[in-house]
Amino acid sequence: MMLLACAGPESGAGSWNDWVRKDNAYAQRFQVWVRGEDRLVLVFGHGGERDTAGSYWISDAPLGMPPPGAPTRLKRVLSRVAMGSTTHVPYVNALGRVGAIAACAHSGQVRDTAFRRLADSGSVREIAAGDGLDRELLLSLDVQLLFAYPFGRGEGNTVQGLGIPTVEVSEYLEEHPLGRAEWLRFFGVLFGEERKADSLFAGIRERYEAIRVDSTTTRRPAVLFGSVWDGQWWVPPGNSYMARLIEDAGGRYLFADRKGDGNIAIDMETMITEGALADYWGMIAQVTDSATEEDFTQGDARLKAFRSVQKQQLFLGNTTDEDLFGQALLEPDVVLESLRS
Repeated sequence: MMLLACAGPESGAGSWNDWVRKDNAYAQRFQVWVRGEDRLVLVFGHGGERDTAGSYWISDAPLGMPPPGAPTRLKRVLSRVAMGSTTHVPYVNALGRVGAIAACAHSGQVRDTAFRRLADSGSVREIAAGDGLDRELLLSLDVQLLFAYPFGRGEGNTVQGLGIPTVEVSEYLEEHPLGRAEWLRFFGVLFGEERKADSLFAGIRERYEAIRVDSTTTRRPAVLFGSVWDGQWWVPPGNSYMARLIEDAGGRYLFADRKGDGNIAIDMETMITEGALADYWGMIAQVTDSATEEDFTQGDARLKAFRSVQKQQLFLGNTTDEDLFGQALLEPDVVLESLRS
């Protein structure tokens, strides 16, 4: 349901007159509007502000004037919730509210020790079931809402008909590392921790911006970032989270001119001719032992001839050891410092 145009709420609707938008520093996929103690939170999809994936009116008032469009109404302070994605857990944990998580899909992938203690003790239940969610278990847990993601879900991943509100979270669409970190403010609104969230994000932003290489810097090494999956080469687009990190770390990303909503397929000929010129080559992978040259080249003589391989200027984000899809979302400054090093 469409609530906002790019300029904000429909100015012709009288009930919008009392709402004020809180500006985001980097995040593009959510907005927070304020009216007294009430909050209106909007979540956007791939189409930006003209693609509303969810709208949530947060109010404790027994009566009140709802915003136009009748968005989902939520209680001000959440105390019992379910997580449809492990990437949502770090935000709640950073706010000191990990104890409010009653259920989580694929909870075994969460690295955080506080969460692990709760999960191992049975306080957090596993709700992933095959390629969907365990709807019966979720219903029995009496949660206030389910945090979910708005795209790519089959029928088994929905809670339609269960009477459980779903709050969509599209932090993964943010192209800037600080945009993803700023979703801390989104969760701060829903958990009644706005001041804490604002303060934590301000610190993250200050640390990141202090490390970031000035955008006017011209002497930049060429960086390739990508790997083979099922026989096909894939690289992040130039408007991606990873491309921004490489630029802010002082690199020149080889495929910065290619834009897209997801990873881009690259043919082997292009990879050989362009990738061979990169000064550095990086990728994300799951490696059980110490990373080696073979993890990059797979024994291919053409790849072994790459400048980056010959100079041993290779870097790997090993998901076996590093929580790259968890805590790293709230520590973009740490990731950036690692890339610069």
